[in-house]
Amino acid sequence: MNKKIRLLYFKLVILILCFLIFLRIINLVLSKYESEAKSTANVDIAFYLLQEDYKTMTLNLASIFPQNDSYIYTFSIGNQDGSKSAEIDLIYDLTIRTTTNLPLKYEIKKVTDTGEIDVVEINTIEADEYGTYFRTITTNSEELYYKTPKTNIYKLIINFPENYNTTNYQNIIEALEIIVDSHQVIS
Repeated sequence: MNKKIRLLYFKLVILILCFLIFLRIINLVLSKYESEAKSTANVDIAFYLLQEDYKTMTLNLASIFPQNDSYIYTFSIGNQDGSKSAEIDLIYDLTIRTTTNLPLKYEIKKVTDTGEIDVVEINTIEADEYGTYFRTITTNSEELYYKTPKTNIYKLIINFPENYNTTNYQNIIEALEIIVDSHQVIS
């Protein structure tokens, strides 16, 4: 009998060891797929789109005809709008994209307290994947700080010289798109 108890005791010890090894293996496997972290940050959502329907605008150039006077379109980009205000620092890039169907000349000026500044950084004409040529005009990046309400006013000046007043340019459509690409400044 003593031998039977020893054998039973030995089997029980082996079973307990196997069970502990099994638990250890399970613990190692699970630790590869689980992790814990403690955060002390107070994370809130920061809003900076004041009027999302004005993020991209298209101007109707149907009424443009050749003349010596310039066509001037004024628009603004800011971090506040009456009662609404941005809650973060942001940076934006202003891009104007046009077709090249008409011989139009474009200028972008930023209106400041001291006058107007030409803000064109890049002015290129390139074909897209379908072979349509587009002019892309890009300005320098601008920063708007949430603690300082600010609105930048821009003038888009379009010239269509009078010497192009021929039937060759009749019924030709020109498309123009103003794109404001903004993102949060993370420092």
